[in-house]
Amino acid sequence: MNLSTQLTAVCVVCVIITAGCAVPPTASQSSPALTASDVTDTNTLIQTHTATLRSQPFAVRSTTTVRNETFHVTTNQTWTVDPTPPIRALAVRTSTATGDVPVGATQAPSRITAWRHGNETTVRVDTGTETHLQEVTLLNSSVRLNRALHRQLLYKYSTRQNTTVETLTRNGTRFYRVQATLNDTHVTSNASMTLLVNGAGYVQQIETKQTVAYRSGPRIVTETVQFNRVGTATVDAPSWVNETDR
Repeated sequence: MNLSTQLTAVCVVCVIITAGCAVPPTASQSSPALTASDVTDTNTLIQTHTATLRSQPFAVRSTTTVRNETFHVTTNQTWTVDPTPPIRALAVRTSTATGDVPVGATQAPSRITAWRHGNETTVRVDTGTETHLQEVTLLNSSVRLNRALHRQLLYKYSTRQNTTVETLTRNGTRFYRVQATLNDTHVTSNASMTLLVNGAGYVQQIETKQTVAYRSGPRIVTETVQFNRVGTATVDAPSWVNETDR
């Protein structure tokens, strides 16, 4: 597998985990930016989520699993973002695999780290035996702002068949737990999505689950995304940023 292939972002189609999202403690808010009606409107939800997080630093953690009866692959990724110009962002992706894993998964690098300062992006690939540094175009990196915001994943919410909304309050903060069944496609089925929306104006957690059809047989794909340290995250450049490619 060549380096450009290794750096290609992993596209994951998703669906919801049926278990409800736990409500974490958050600073209190007097008047929520999102209402129960707003969270059933995909465009309003995404636009508010984007506007809220584009105005302050934040961190994201995601876990994606792909499995069938013979193998299990887990990909963990983190983002730390300060959207104040010049935008600074750090993304780290690691993967583990067990069982009779497909060739593509076994050849994936053990760790990929991407650093962004303004529009300059550097990627470090650790294969376990070698380390490579390379400057890449922003569009081909994982540190694009929309990627960290998970807008593409949230847009899948627009393909739902039904939605239920539950209003929760914790420490003076209003949350909405949104559960939806997503429409089947020619490659996905049994898809679902659960959102935990912070009334302050952003989606705090996304959980998805779905069955994806492959030539080798169906695979179950799940993803959990959590936004945290909103307004308090700090972004520091890794020590290797000024190293030359090797």
